[in-house]
Amino acid sequence: MRSQRNLFQVRFWGVRGSYPTSGRATLKYGGHTSCVEVQVGGHRLIFDAGTGIIELGEQLVKRATKALSFNVFLSHTHHDHISGFYFFAPLLRSSTTLRLFGPNTGRKSLKATLEAAMDSQFFPVSLAELDAHMEIHPLKGGEVIRLADRTQGTSANETADGVTIVAHKSHAHPKNGVLLYRVTYRNRSLVYATDIEQKAGGWQDVIEFARGTDLLIHDAQYLAKEYLSRSDPRKGWGHSTIERAVETAQKAGAKRLVLFHHEPTHNDAAIRQIEKYARRLFPVTAAAYEGLTIDLLR
Repeated sequence: MRSQRNLFQVRFWGVRGSYPTSGRATLKYGGHTSCVEVQVGGHRLIFDAGTGIIELGEQLVKRATKALSFNVFLSHTHHDHISGFYFFAPLLRSSTTLRLFGPNTGRKSLKATLEAAMDSQFFPVSLAELDAHMEIHPLKGGEVIRLADRTQGTSANETADGVTIVAHKSHAHPKNGVLLYRVTYRNRSLVYATDIEQKAGGWQDVIEFARGTDLLIHDAQYLAKEYLSRSDPRKGWGHSTIERAVETAQKAGAKRLVLFHHEPTHNDAAIRQIEKYARRLFPVTAAAYEGLTIDLLR
């Protein structure tokens, strides 16, 4: 068994955008909305709390032999990115510690937004009634979060050997924008960049944020013909086409691209064809599917 010291592992639990979907036509890639787990430096980081976090939570509670501790990073608070949060099983355990990071929304704080989403009109359990010990940290973009490398023993500290998470605010998503995250550990990195609508040529700030990353997880919801459709255009909806995702990866010099936030009306066959097409443009591309696991230290 590999030690945690040699682990920078990314696992996808939810890969869809907009709303969850189910049925035999989506079994390969899955129908849950956004949730990506990263195990790194003895920490568990979770990016977004769409419906994919529900199964992750059930598995963590089932396997738990000690108190659970998490860092959850929200890109934004649209429904498809927080609708699994209320059903995340570890939150019902008083021994759980959760540090929640994410953006304030307009005039509401992050805490107030979650409280509103869990108001008794919409959900039977309020945020205050969750048993877990929870810390809520609002982010504006530009913050750097450093976590000590727990695999180095009690002498570990928050140095270059630790885990670094940088938040970046992008305005390429309607109204309130979206947070992108870059995780760095042992000279390897990943960038989580969902819900961004890339313009032709790309947003320079996003390209620079992803510069040289080992793994770019990028929104790729639409086909170009859907995005530019005359009868039902998707321009301005806050999501990228496959071509724009590839262009960003190429210009940033990313070593690997994972297409993410799949259009819910795209079945397995459609996503398979999208992956083949994207690989012709950028060979080191994969379409995210539930259960896809990537270890950046291998």
